[in-house]
Amino acid sequence: MPLLRTAALLLLLISLGVRPLFAGWGQDSGAAAAKNDGGTQPAKGLSGAEAVHGFLSDSAGPYSIFMALATAGVHQASDNPPDWRQGFPALSARFGSNMGITGVGNAVRYGVGWSMGADFRFRKCQCASFRPRLRHAVANTVIARRPNGRAVLSLPNLIAPYAATTSAVYAWYPARYGMQDALRMGNYNLLGTLAGNIVFEFLPVKATNFLRRMHLGGSRVSTPPEKP
Repeated sequence: MPLLRTAALLLLLISLGVRPLFAGWGQDSGAAAAKNDGGTQPAKGLSGAEAVHGFLSDSAGPYSIFMALATAGVHQASDNPPDWRQGFPALSARFGSNMGITGVGNAVRYGVGWSMGADFRFRKCQCASFRPRLRHAVANTVIARRPNGRAVLSLPNLIAPYAATTSAVYAWYPARYGMQDALRMGNYNLLGTLAGNIVFEFLPVKATNFLRRMHLGGSRVSTPPEKP
């Protein structure tokens, strides 16, 4: 039941955000799509160098290490998975597992994004009011953009969370874990992406750029230049 409730919540949130965005679907210029998501400028596809830099920054940067350690602490306190028990070796195993999930997810995310030639990174809305900005943040969980600005389904953001957790379940998690667990964990990862988009949407541009320079989680955010 928790798996079904989480999946239903994801579908509801994403559908609420995506429906207005695709009002202009199929128009070659991409202008209607840009208008419907708050005036986002056309994006360029990821270059190979950008994909490698983004993968390394998001997989082994200070932010990813901190989050892996914090999550390991939460899992240690909740004894999840219980098969790994307690103590420093268990904490190390949970930390290593989180780093592995992060690395696999980012490898898939940036690899698929580069091969698609589409920019899956979050782009702040150029609108000003709260509701359009919130809808934009939710929609961009499942939206990528071609260089002409046309919206496409963000396969990188949709595949990566589940590829990462499926790899974990079948590579190093206890044998009793299976696909249902991988889907449940993937749902939480996708919700994390959605939550991150909302945070970055309402975070000031200067703060976002600072986080990116410090490798503190801003690599997946494409922001306009700071205003003087």
